[in-house]
Amino acid sequence: MFDFNIMLHDERTRCLRSLPKFSGTVLSAGCAGTWYFNWFEDCTGHSGKHIGIELYSQKPADLPANVEWTANSVGDMCDVGSSSVDVVFSGQNIEHLIPKDVLGFLLESNRVLKEGGLFVIDSPNRSSTQHIEWSQPEHTLEFTADEMVSLLDVAGFDVMETRGIWLVRDPVTKRPFDLFSCKAGELDCDERRYMARLHAEDSFIWWINAKKCRPADAEKTASLVSDIFFRNYNSFINSRFVSNLGVKRWEWGSSVVQVSPGDSGCVLNGPYIPLSDGNYQAIFHLRNEAESVSESVEIVLAVVSAFGAVIHGKRVVGFDELQKTKKWIEFCVDFCVVGYVTAIETKVVVKNYSGAVSANVNILKC
Repeated sequence: MFDFNIMLHDERTRCLRSLPKFSGTVLSAGCAGTWYFNWFEDCTGHSGKHIGIELYSQKPADLPANVEWTANSVGDMCDVGSSSVDVVFSGQNIEHLIPKDVLGFLLESNRVLKEGGLFVIDSPNRSSTQHIEWSQPEHTLEFTADEMVSLLDVAGFDVMETRGIWLVRDPVTKRPFDLFSCKAGELDCDERRYMARLHAEDSFIWWINAKKCRPADAEKTASLVSDIFFRNYNSFINSRFVSNLGVKRWEWGSSVVQVSPGDSGCVLNGPYIPLSDGNYQAIFHLRNEAESVSESVEIVLAVVSAFGAVIHGKRVVGFDELQKTKKWIEFCVDFCVVGYVTAIETKVVVKNYSGAVSANVNILKC
């Protein structure tokens, strides 16, 4: 019986096993537990020094003797010496990073790697995940394969191989396939696994092997990271809003939900994004589409984390603020994040509403 998660793990295992043989010091950017190091050694045969950099998971009590665990961000490898590492492996990690840590990770990887050192990275592919409307709440931004190849170039790496894992759309027609299963009339599972290797941009995950060939161009790398986030972040985040009420549609690149007269409940919630220390502003846009609004109307705009357990900010909009116009009205909720929160959620909840409203929201750092 086909199991999607087992298949992905098997394909990533196959990619690890196909790496050229290496020795020396390995650095893993993000490592979830003891099983991870055992998996890496089993796949590669490497039993030498292995540095694990992990900020958010607890250090396991039963680490192998060859592992050095460093509790730090991968954007700052200050505990690792320059030109001291033979291989950097970033497995399903870069999509969780905020822009400054993406930049820091690329520059630091170049610094710690020896000349000719191996850089291995894989991640979900935004060009495919958005096409099939799949999302993972804890991802900050998923990069396309082409974007990552360009980033690696300015960061001082030459790409040796780019391959895909699990084909999710036809490379010619771009018709999407079911993500979790193989259906009649589509390619079978073996064909999708095999063809993915040659079609990274049409696959669920891209996998890239590169080597350090020159110093990183820090200015160009910073500019390109900023440009990729500027062009894609809002549309990527807005694709992750969920509506349990009304009709959801797209308007000017944002999720917009329209409710009918008399509706009550959660109109819009999401995008469950990770945020680090700082002051933020959630910008909600509401538009009254009714001729008149009942005085009993109440619209609650809130910013929460841990799926509602912690309220960071809240604002109640009354009927008087929605009358006299059918244009978009902007409402802001300021909030502060202390430390790191894995899933920030915004909510638009209507109560006793007798008209109609469209709503969307963006989150900006102050």
